[in-house]
Amino acid sequence: MGKGASFLASLGAPFPCSLFASLKGNPSVPHRPRRTIRKPTRWTPDEWARVETAARARGVPPLRYVREAALGAPPAPKRRARDELTRQLGRVLNNLRQLHRVAEDDWADDAAARIHGTILATEAAINSAPAPHTTAAEAVRVIVVAGRALNELVHGAHAAEDELPPDSELLPALEAVETSFSWIFR
Repeated sequence: MGKGASFLASLGAPFPCSLFASLKGNPSVPHRPRRTIRKPTRWTPDEWARVETAARARGVPPLRYVREAALGAPPAPKRRARDELTRQLGRVLNNLRQLHRVAEDDWADDAAARIHGTILATEAAINSAPAPHTTAAEAVRVIVVAGRALNELVHGAHAAEDELPPDSELLPALEAVETSFSWIFR
């Protein structure tokens, strides 16, 4: 019996072997070494923008892109445009749900109802296919623009201690999101 098991036994509590084994870790799962060395680098704004663009195209975070490029990692499989479209719509839906929670917390029933309508439209968009003559990649570009404006509103609401933005900012952002779905419902 190892030190850990004898300690547990000294407590007088019956511990199943599986619990003890899970505490020790699973030796059959290969252990990936931790990255412990940091090497700060400096980039010009243009260089870093190019890294971010390339990383976004591969669907990976910028620092991972730099590491993989430096180590000669094989290129990541390209995401299908439909997968990216669903991911972007999911991000919009997440932001809408956060705004909806803030509206409910503020007892802003009219705003909550309006946001809920946009949530329903987003959920419908996730389950729909792009309209004829429109590619998923084109739809992603449109949704990303609307999603950024919505994301800024959500960050502003959180920065203002979960206070709903004024209707003059909220309504145009919701309309932009819904308008970005027009390619689906043509």
